[in-house]
Amino acid sequence: MIATSDPRASEAGAEVLREGGNALDAAVTAALLLLVVEPHACGMGGDAFVLLQGPSGSPVALDGCGAIPAALAAAGAGDEFEPVPRTGARTFTVPGAMDLFETALAQYGTIGLDRASAPARQAAREGFGVRASLAASAAKMAALLAEDRVLAPLYLPGGRPVEIGEVVRNERLAEALDVVAKEGARPLYEGHLADAIAERSQEVGGYLDIADLRAHATSPMTPISTSFQGTDVWELPPPTQGRAVLTALAMLEEGGRFDTDSLIDAITAGMLVTGVDFRPGGRAGAGRGDTTYIAAIDADGLGVSLITSVFSEFGSTVGVDAIGGPLQNRATGTSVIGERPRPGKPPHTTIPALVTRDGALSHVIGVVGGYMQAQGQIQVLVNLLAHGMAPQDAVDAPRFRVLPGGQLTAEPGHELAARMPEVVGRDPGNGGFGGCQVVRTVGGSLSGGSDPRRGGAVVHVRSGS
Repeated sequence: MIATSDPRASEAGAEVLREGGNALDAAVTAALLLLVVEPHACGMGGDAFVLLQGPSGSPVALDGCGAIPAALAAAGAGDEFEPVPRTGARTFTVPGAMDLFETALAQYGTIGLDRASAPARQAAREGFGVRASLAASAAKMAALLAEDRVLAPLYLPGGRPVEIGEVVRNERLAEALDVVAKEGARPLYEGHLADAIAERSQEVGGYLDIADLRAHATSPMTPISTSFQGTDVWELPPPTQGRAVLTALAMLEEGGRFDTDSLIDAITAGMLVTGVDFRPGGRAGAGRGDTTYIAAIDADGLGVSLITSVFSEFGSTVGVDAIGGPLQNRATGTSVIGERPRPGKPPHTTIPALVTRDGALSHVIGVVGGYMQAQGQIQVLVNLLAHGMAPQDAVDAPRFRVLPGGQLTAEPGHELAARMPEVVGRDPGNGGFGGCQVVRTVGGSLSGGSDPRRGGAVVHVRSGS
C-alpha cells in the first residue's frame, strides 16, 4: 500500500510494487514524480528525509538535509548581519533530496534512479495536468514568480497563474532527470548541474557556491522515540522538529488526558523545545512551508516514511534553468526561530514518522504544512492511538492550529467551534491545517488514509493485481 498527496504519484509507486519492487522503491518513484507535479512543494532544489522499519529490528533513517552555505554562516557571525529574508537568493541552502533518493535506493531498494525516475521524466517531458494545490500556490505567489525567468514561463504563462486542468511541460526538468537517470545524483553536486546552480547563485547574489555543493553527502540518522498508548512513536532528531511531537506525546501520556485543552498545552510545550514559542508574547515567526509526504508498506513488511520539501511555496522563488525549478529557501528557518545562520544544517519542519508495537511496525505517518506538521502529527496520532480511529477517519477529523501569540484557529466541525466560534474561519496561515498520509498494518492486513485537504490517494496493491 502507498499513500501520497497526488493520485498519479500513488499509482506510479503502486506500479513499482506490482513489478516486485519494495516500499522504498515505490516511495522514491512517487517522490520523483511529485518533484514534477507538485513543484510548489518539492523539487531537485529541495531536501528530504526517510525513516524505514522492517518486519524486525529497529528503525533506521537517512538525512538528506543540505547545509547552510559556508559564506552565509560566516556572514551570520558579523555584527551588521541582517536576518535571512523569507525568499530570494540569501535563503539558498544545499539541496539534499536527490542524493538521498540515490543513497536510499542503493542501501535499501531494488531498483535504480533510472527506473524510479521514469514516470517523472515522462510527466515533465509530455506534460501534466495542474491540480488545485499547484494552481492555488501559483496564484498566491504570482508576484514573486513573475520576477523569475525560470518559474514565470512555467507557472505564469502569459502573465497569469496556471489554472486547474491546464497542461504544463517542463523540458529543462526532464533533461535534468535524464542526467540523473544515466549518471546518478552526483552531477548536482560536482558536475555541470552543480556548476549551473553555483553560477545562478552568484548571478543573483546568493551565498551558495560550488564548494558547498561538493561537500554534501547523505548521512545516517539515529531515530528517537517515546512510548505512547502501548506503542513506540519514532521521529527524527534535529535538525527536524521530531522532538516537538515526542515531547507533546510524552506530556499527554503522563497526564492521561487527550482533550483539546490538553492537546493545546502539549503542542505549545512541544514546539517550545524546538525554539518555536507560540505563547502570548513569545517569539515565533509565521512559519511558511510547503512539503510533500509519502507513506508505503510492502508485502514483506518494510515500512517507508519519506518526506521532501523546498520549504516555502516554490522555495526561494529563484529558479535555476538547468534543473527547471527553484532552490529551497531553508535558511529562512533561522529567522523564524530568531537564530543567526551558523555552520551546519538549518532548522527543519519536515518530520517523517512511524509507529511500532512490541517491536513490530504498526503505522507509517507524516503530515505536511510548515509549522502545522508537528501539530498535525500530534492530533492524528492521538486520533489513531488514543481514540482508536481508522486511518482515514483519523486523517479526515477536523483539526485545530495554534498560531503565533497563542491564538487558535479550527476547522468547522471541531469541538472548539462550539465553544469558541470566533476561531473558525481565522486564517491558519501557510500550510493550512496540514496534509496527512498514513498506512497501518495489523496482522498483515493493511489500511490507509490520505488527506482530502491535499487531494491525496491511497493505492492498495493486492496479490495478483
